[in-house]
Amino acid sequence: MSFLNPVYASLTILLELSGIALAMRAILIARTPQSAIAWAGVLVVLPIIGIPLFLVFGESRFAGYTLASASSSGPLHDAMQSIIRHLDGYKTTFRGIFNEPGRMAGNLSRLPATGSNHVQLLIDGAATFDSVFQSIDEATESIWVQFFIIHDDRLGRTLSDKLICAARRGVQCRVLYDQVGSKTLTSSWAENLRREGIAVETFVTNRQFGRNFQINFRNHRKLVITDSRIAYLGGLNVGDEYMGWSRRFGPWRDTHIRIEGPAVAGFQLSFLEDWNYTTGEIAPLRLPSPSLTHGGEATIFPIASGPAENWSICPAVYLSTIHCATRRLWIASPYFVPSSPLFYAICHAAIRGVDVRIILPRMADHILPWLSSFTYYPKLREAGVKVWRYEPGFMHQKVLLADDDMVLVGSINFDYRSFMLNFELSAAVQDKKFAADVEAMFLADFDRSRPENLRAFEDGSLLFRLKCRTAALMSPEQ
Repeated sequence: MSFLNPVYASLTILLELSGIALAMRAILIARTPQSAIAWAGVLVVLPIIGIPLFLVFGESRFAGYTLASASSSGPLHDAMQSIIRHLDGYKTTFRGIFNEPGRMAGNLSRLPATGSNHVQLLIDGAATFDSVFQSIDEATESIWVQFFIIHDDRLGRTLSDKLICAARRGVQCRVLYDQVGSKTLTSSWAENLRREGIAVETFVTNRQFGRNFQINFRNHRKLVITDSRIAYLGGLNVGDEYMGWSRRFGPWRDTHIRIEGPAVAGFQLSFLEDWNYTTGEIAPLRLPSPSLTHGGEATIFPIASGPAENWSICPAVYLSTIHCATRRLWIASPYFVPSSPLFYAICHAAIRGVDVRIILPRMADHILPWLSSFTYYPKLREAGVKVWRYEPGFMHQKVLLADDDMVLVGSINFDYRSFMLNFELSAAVQDKKFAADVEAMFLADFDRSRPENLRAFEDGSLLFRLKCRTAALMSPEQ
């Protein structure tokens, strides 16, 4: 016993010193004062709990992605310059009041907004995957596939079969999926593709030395590009639930888009960067000739954001768009746990007379963000924001409609994780016809939703309010 006491004391001191050291790191790297205080407190007071949590969730910036890009900056830089030169001939700006978010996006990413694009709204899984699979069947040169989640189920096996058929006719196929999102994907799914010469890789964020436990950063992007000519992006992953075939969720409400035109080259850069980080290689870059670029009317800018950036393009563009809206701001998101700047921008829009409406799902797939959203109700009500809960099944779409011609659509949720911790991909689209299609989609969704009682939090039981507040404390990690 006399021997154990000194050992126990030494371990306790070592644990406390480690907690203090990590608390100092948390103070240095935290994105917000609240996060710094929370991490420092738990690391110093309860290091045995705080240390493992910090090793998994504590990092706020993903340095590994930046290091990987820098290590092969030559080829990646050359690819980016080729894309910029290609886009110069189609370079344009967002018109009217939305010129400001367009300028900000261009300055942050160095990519220009481009005109002459076609964009098609794809509502729900059947329309989306019918179109995606048709493009895969018609591809003759290359297919790039990237999803956060891929399941080895009916839809996942259909995708596998389509890619194998494409590879057998000589199409170069690459598949990238996130390790955390696709944690249940069987190894046999990927091996079946590799046997056919298809490159299949997993996006892993904890492979660098010292970051072995880091799973807080996820690649949440959904992107399919065929023949460097057609791009698909939006909210849908690859799994039976996204087709509405799940007993748990029932009908699944989601939105994807199909883009054809010069903007596709900008979305190629997003895939190239992720592929370079994952493999250390640059996938062969193909840029469509001008003869293959049809003269559409949509102006499009790719919003590829992630935790490797010093200045994230995602909150910058979304905040600027919200501030510029003068007539309407309609938002659909499965989660509503915004940062303070985003939340107050939405409230201020309503206060200045903008028609602000938010559609959220009635049911919860993740309980913490679902509970957290209730804590925003009092100020939303006071500002004049209207909230709906989508009734049939689960709503997973991520769409913002501003005024009569500006749409943001893709993988970005209205929560801290999407804006700060995930790798995300969306498109900013300015086109009146497309915006009219999105308006019609929203109106149909409002018809399937019920107005929310924005006194639900204040009128709830003490236990309910306590659960909501406790969930909100963890919002940066949800």
